[in-house]
Order: sequence, then C-alpha cells, then structure tokens
Amino acid sequence: MRVAVVGAGVIGCSVAERLQRGGHQVTVYERDTVGAHASGAAAGLLAPFSEDERDAGARSLRLFPGLAQRLLEETGIDVQFHDMDSLTPAFDPEDETVLRRGGGRWLDVFELRRLEPGLHPDCRGAVLFPESQVTPPRLTQALAAAARGRGTEIREHSPVAAPEDVEDADLVVLAAGPWTADLAAAFGLEVPVWPSRGQLVRLRPAPARPAPLNRMLTHGGRYLVPKPDGAVVAGSTEEEVGFDARATADGIRGLLDFARRMVPALGDATVEEVWAALRPATFDGQPIIARASERIIIATGHNRNGILLAPITAEIVAGLVDGG
Repeated sequence: MRVAVVGAGVIGCSVAERLQRGGHQVTVYERDTVGAHASGAAAGLLAPFSEDERDAGARSLRLFPGLAQRLLEETGIDVQFHDMDSLTPAFDPEDETVLRRGGGRWLDVFELRRLEPGLHPDCRGAVLFPESQVTPPRLTQALAAAARGRGTEIREHSPVAAPEDVEDADLVVLAAGPWTADLAAAFGLEVPVWPSRGQLVRLRPAPARPAPLNRMLTHGGRYLVPKPDGAVVAGSTEEEVGFDARATADGIRGLLDFARRMVPALGDATVEEVWAALRPATFDGQPIIARASERIIIATGHNRNGILLAPITAEIVAGLVDGG
C-alpha cells in the first residue's frame, strides 16, 4: 500500500519506519526538516510511571531496547538508550502521603541521602521508579535513516496544504504535531489539538565536583535529566501561547529556580543552552491515534510524551493500516 506520512518528527518517523518495515511504500512529507521541532528539543526521559503513562507508556518502554539495538545495527546511530531510575521527592507530609500511595519504592530520608547527597536538605524522602532515557534528536534521525534505508522517501521542505498534495497515496497518516488541526481541516476533518509550549534549559555542572544528580528527578510536572555527557536538562514549562515558540526570561527563570531548589549545587552550573518547542496538547491529555476516515489516520496529541510513546504509536498505526 502507498502511504503518505505528514510530519517528520519522532511520531511520523517512527510510523514511517514501522510501515516500511511492514512492506508498505511510504513517503514522508515535512514542512521543515527531520526533527526540527519538539522531537529535536525534548529531554528524553522515558518515564511512564512518574509521568503517569502507566499503560501505553509502559508497553512502549518495553519496545525500546529492541528498537535501539535494531537502529544501531541498521544505521550506526546510537540513540543512547539506557536504564536510569527516576525519583520524585517529598518536601512535606502531604507530598509523602500522596507519593506513598502511588506505587514505586519508597526511600526514607537516610537512604535518599546515601543515594543522592546533592538533593535539597528539606527532602524528607522520595519514591523511586525503574525507568529509562534516550537522546531524542538521535532517536528521530535514526528512525528516519532506518526508514530511508528500507526505501522510504522523506521529502523535507515539502508542506502539505491540501488533499491533492498527497493524491497518489492510498492512505494518509497525519502526524504533524500541533499543526495537525489545520492540516486535518484541509481534509474536511476536525482534530481537537493545539500547541503547548515547553521550555527547557541545559545546565553544565561546575567541574571538579561530584555529579550533583545521578538519577532523573520529577516533581510538580517538572524534571531534571542527567545526560550521558554530564549535562543536566531542566524542563519543562507547559504554556498555551498559540504558535509562539520563543524561550522567555520568565520561563527559563522558573526552570532555574526549580533546578536550584531540587539540587542546590546546580545554582553554580553554567547555562549552556535554552530552547522551546511546541507540543500537541489535547483536552484529556491523551494522544489521538485513530482512523478518521477511509483514507486518513490521525497520530498526534502526545504532548510531552511523544518520545516515550513513539514505538507503541507506530504499532497502533500499523494495526490500523493493516487491519483496515
């Protein structure tokens, strides 16, 4: 079957790679370049438990080891997938009560201090989950390279504005992130998705000191992610500001305040990079992966969990394509 995939972020590239591997003839249309938007600007935590994606997220996480190995063998790109525990600390009795009810392994203050001596002294304990991380730009580029290697054509700088732009395709997958709503409207469909701005900052801890953080940390919707090169990524805001993808002083200041509060030593870190990207948000916080018409499949709305949910999304879309 000839399939057009619109969007070359991590969702579009994952879908294209899976469909091409399944024997379909796939063409990807991208208005900019592969991974140019949110997929190239994510922290890479694969955290189905701390990010409250315990069903689909956990199933998707189980696909990552095999996917990472296959991509390395086929493309030579190491997506830097590896296991890394995540911590969610408690700062007051109410925090502790809620966290203890949510599963995971509870660490009392003494064990927490032993494992993470750099955390703020006000932490009274934390819940620990066995999770993982990946490097999103590498993952997106590897998926694109694997798809190309199997015969997918990826047309960068090729926006789709109307059905006739993909008239040769038997089936069209709309995976254009927050731009999917306008794109779907051109096909006579309504898709309730809109942009949510996420800002992030990359910190370089001061040299000649022990690593300030050895595990991923989440708290109050924000996170710190230690990366393989020693940097720590702090994220993320969630702002409904339309298609404004600027990093702002207020947004970055809030992330820096969060980083210092969680790990005081990060107050002395170098700010290496700040950035922002637009993610596709939905009313219920869940992605939209469904057949919208006989010819159109929608795959969008993953918000801040697009990296985590990319493998399972590709499997679901493949089922829709093959199963009718």
